[in-house]
Amino acid sequence: MGPLLLKNIVSELNERLVGGIVSKVHQPDARNVLLRIFARGREERLIISAHHRLARLHLTGLEFRNPPSPLRFCAFLRSRITNARIEGISQSDLERIASIDLSAGKGEEREALRLVCELTGKSANIILVEREGVVLDALRRFEPETSVRAVMPGLRLSPLPLPEKPLAEEAVTRSEGEGWNEAADKFYSALVRAEGFSARKGGIKKTITEAEKKLKRKLKNLEGDRTKALVEVENYKTGELLTANFHLLKRGMKEAEVIDYTKDPPGPVSVRLDERLGPAENVERYFKRARKAKKGLKLLEGRLPQVEEELEYVGSLVYQLEEAGDVSELSALEDELQKGGYIRRMEKEKVKEPARAEPIRRFKSSDGFEILCGKSGQGNDLLVSEYASNEDIWFHARNMPGSHALIKAGGRAGDITKKTIEEAASLAAFYSKGKNASKVDVIYTEARNVKKPRGAKPGMVAVREYKSVAVRPGLPGEAVDGDNGGEDRGGDKAGRKGRTS
Repeated sequence: MGPLLLKNIVSELNERLVGGIVSKVHQPDARNVLLRIFARGREERLIISAHHRLARLHLTGLEFRNPPSPLRFCAFLRSRITNARIEGISQSDLERIASIDLSAGKGEEREALRLVCELTGKSANIILVEREGVVLDALRRFEPETSVRAVMPGLRLSPLPLPEKPLAEEAVTRSEGEGWNEAADKFYSALVRAEGFSARKGGIKKTITEAEKKLKRKLKNLEGDRTKALVEVENYKTGELLTANFHLLKRGMKEAEVIDYTKDPPGPVSVRLDERLGPAENVERYFKRARKAKKGLKLLEGRLPQVEEELEYVGSLVYQLEEAGDVSELSALEDELQKGGYIRRMEKEKVKEPARAEPIRRFKSSDGFEILCGKSGQGNDLLVSEYASNEDIWFHARNMPGSHALIKAGGRAGDITKKTIEEAASLAAFYSKGKNASKVDVIYTEARNVKKPRGAKPGMVAVREYKSVAVRPGLPGEAVDGDNGGEDRGGDKAGRKGRTS
């Protein structure tokens, strides 16, 4: 908060808060303190923030979540300034430091206290001092041995060193009839929400990235196991060679030169033996290794596709995160990650969140057909399981993460034109990873051909048959052009999978 803005804020606070009583003290996190002040017949909420970038002091309407138990400084402030009266609020010269003068206690023996609010960037702090300037406690303590300026209980508070370079003044503007506190609250609340959104998005990205790395390692290990197993399966041939040349084998041999009759012409082959084993045991040893490898290959045939499909799914979550533009979309993604076991299920905090919008986008084609488009894995699943009728037409960008789209036939399936097909395909391309491409190949089919396999990840479907069309990504109403790719029956694995936007 710049000094000029702070000056205007302090002026308004003196008009609105002087004589008021501190009724409650909250500390939602390590950087912010909130004072509830009853003044002039109403409760005001004063935020004091020691945020390294968003340090500020103003009245606020923003809601904060409190920890289960009060933090250290909060508990101390509650013991000292609850029911204290605000005597005045001042600014140190024209600096980013404000002081709230308080009188605490009952009767004539009231204690004079001062809450010093240093809104100075990285060094920002909130400090409670007594009449003589001795520190009672602070949000951030600094030991004399480790800091240029000590801030510890029992020490006199010394002036804050001047910053190396002045911080820029924020561009806070007021609307007509709006106070500086309201303008500052609106300005900083937007920045706080943006920072919270960014931090939340970063946490989700870290979770997805770690899951993706883990799956890639798992896939690499499984592929290595398959390569080894394929080599071991060849021991069947070695066992058969030893069987065919059994009369040459004796206990104590380290290797045997046998004739390989599968070659043309037949030729000698050297086979390693275990000298501790007899001929029959050496033969069985090779057959046993081959049987074990064959069994392992059968297991790998089931596990490898599962890991590949999950890796494809997790990779598509990256796209969904990149496209997330609001809190509700992040919440939907967090729910999906929890259901998938990628993050532990947490108790819902008792805080009001905006009502979640329908996870479906709705459009109209030029010919008047309704086109639906999923916003998330849940939305894509809803298109297939609840919104789609057999005669509706389903769309998805081929071989890439993206939203499902659906033309609702509404009993007019025979009237769906090529133009409507291309518009829906362009919509599916627009809400896919290929959004910025000049052309995207989109598959489409009657909804009766699209099924969600049991246990499949959100948004993943199997398509029995489909056609394809190459289109430029766009929304209905924008110019679209399509090159009919012709019918492509069966499809490859990627072409049969749909994912979220």
